[in-house]
Amino acid sequence: MSAAPPLITTTAPQPIPATSIEAKLVVLGAQGVGKTSLVSRFINPTAQLSKNVQSTIGASFVTKRITDPDTSTTVRLQIWDTAGQERFRSISRLYYRGANAGLLCYDITNEHSFEEMKTWLAEMKENCEEGEAMPIIHVVGTKTDIVADDPSRREVTFERTIAYVAEQLGAVVAQSTASTPPLTMKPGNIQSPDSKRSSGFWNQDIGWDSCHEVNAKDGEGIEEVFRVIARKLIEQKHQKDAVEMARLQQTPGYRSENGDDYFAGHHGHNGSFRVGYGDKRRSWLGLPSVGLGIGESEGGGPGYGTRDPEEARRRGRCC
Repeated sequence: MSAAPPLITTTAPQPIPATSIEAKLVVLGAQGVGKTSLVSRFINPTAQLSKNVQSTIGASFVTKRITDPDTSTTVRLQIWDTAGQERFRSISRLYYRGANAGLLCYDITNEHSFEEMKTWLAEMKENCEEGEAMPIIHVVGTKTDIVADDPSRREVTFERTIAYVAEQLGAVVAQSTASTPPLTMKPGNIQSPDSKRSSGFWNQDIGWDSCHEVNAKDGEGIEEVFRVIARKLIEQKHQKDAVEMARLQQTPGYRSENGDDYFAGHHGHNGSFRVGYGDKRRSWLGLPSVGLGIGESEGGGPGYGTRDPEEARRRGRCC
């Protein structure tokens, strides 16, 4: 009996961290909540914003790159500023397709703008592509500078926003297994509504579920919003890559969890090998063992050494 050569085994490749990704972010909200000012301040933090910002017609988009310091990954954001006016609603819906993330904006001095977020969220869900994961959602309250000057102008408390996030977005957030805290906050830590900006997490158990209050006038809190979104996009990309690697581990030649190769004898002893997930399909090797030394057994016993096709057929090892 010739000695069987050692099996050539392959370990499953590990996901390679992405060094750059692209993502589409749509900014949604009622007319006049400050969507355009928010985007403009993020794109150019030192610019002097006009006090009379023209309403967006249809949609406009800009791009900006963000580098996450923890992963050294660069995210190229395509930021779509959509029109909040009702007459442009049908046009704005066209820009939801393919969105990876969405900013739901409301004016903390205007309760009606807060109530309108439900409509924007429903439209975004309706326009998501079938089979695709729900985009990352981040809720942003604007115009904290007005409340800082006159607290009586506040119509929407930050606690109410947190409750809205938990109620409306809890199921969406639960799709993510990772928790991404804000860069300057800890889960569950809620600042006083009297502060210019508040950031908080409803519950660490439901993952990345956050909301911010920002001020486009001086830019307070705006960069943090986009950095948190960028980090979540990176996490989702890594998770997707990990799922793909797990799928590849089901291919022939990769080691199983116990360290055995799928070609090992105890996986069948019948000349077959795994070719698909769950071993639902099997294929006969059908190769003669003469001169190959592949698992020959003495006396024609079980193994790959059966040389006579008729004998193989009689033993149920072929055809």
